[in-house]
Amino acid sequence: MRRWSWMALAAALALGGCSFLAKPDAGKEKRGMVQGKQGGKVLERTASRMLTEFGDVPVPVELKRDDELSFVYEAPGVTMGVVTLSGYYTGASIARFFRTEMPRQQWQFLNAFSEGNRYMLNFLKANRSCVINIREDALSTRVTIKVGPTRGGG
Repeated sequence: MRRWSWMALAAALALGGCSFLAKPDAGKEKRGMVQGKQGGKVLERTASRMLTEFGDVPVPVELKRDDELSFVYEAPGVTMGVVTLSGYYTGASIARFFRTEMPRQQWQFLNAFSEGNRYMLNFLKANRSCVINIREDALSTRVTIKVGPTRGGG
């Protein structure tokens, strides 16, 4: 009898230990985000911030900038470059974010392409163009934003 008590206690501790290791928020929604098919979260009703280099390109606050993959050139009258961000979100939800938020900053949507977990969105504004590439991988989603002058623009 005593042996069974010890085995029951050991089993209870083992099961309790497993729940201790599990994430406390597993399966729950967080700040308007839900789990996506690939495991990445879906951006929903997210807040945005402007890229300081360009001033009028919104990005989700959840995405983190990768300085090693970003480059911005500034000269009188022109700012252009590439800014790379990443996060653990679905590519489709990030593409929806830009389709919604860019026109609010007077960017004209030109077109979009998608293939599997890759997306490319093109926008135009006055004398500048913006190309947004989104690539969803198993561990994260990378967003590359390229802004530059159009022909004759500066």
